[in-house]
Amino acid sequence: MPKKSAPPARMRLRPEERRTQLINIGLRLLTTRPIHEMSIDEVATEAGISRGLLFHYFPTKRDYYVAVVEAAGRRLLLHATAPEDGTPKERVRGIAEGFVSFIQRRRDNYVALVRAGAGGDDLVLATFEDNRRTLADRILEAADLSDPVPLLRLAVRGWLAMAEEMAIGATDRLVSTADLVDLLVDNLEKILEQFSARHH
Repeated sequence: MPKKSAPPARMRLRPEERRTQLINIGLRLLTTRPIHEMSIDEVATEAGISRGLLFHYFPTKRDYYVAVVEAAGRRLLLHATAPEDGTPKERVRGIAEGFVSFIQRRRDNYVALVRAGAGGDDLVLATFEDNRRTLADRILEAADLSDPVPLLRLAVRGWLAMAEEMAIGATDRLVSTADLVDLLVDNLEKILEQFSARHH
């Protein structure tokens, strides 16, 4: 009697490859629903693995959600960087351009990510806070402002919030990315000049 053929083997991935695959699925699904409504079963099915195996890589559903949000944050920070050379204004512009362009190219993902942060999960909120702190530090360093006082740091955080809102709301039909970045950089320069004038 001929032997029955074995069912096709599930694609085997190295642990880090599997984690990356699962996180990428989560990032894509994030555009269609808030992260806390994402189905772990749906993620596992799309990856071709069991629910139990998913929990081998992420011990809890919350761990998985946080890993997805952290991955999205790393992608943003990878783009929002200052060039190594240039004047302070040119270096600030590099960060602003990367920040705005990233949001505009991935608007649905980014809005979904912000919505995830609004869910109130402490670990997700901590990830958002880390990203915002890192971005503010980059802006201050690019502007050549070491050891800023709390009020100046707060002003930069406020500017980042404005930049985020404008990047989400702007479309090519309304305003070009270059014009928006020019406006934001000029606005930040005025804020920094006013602050410097008041404290020197």
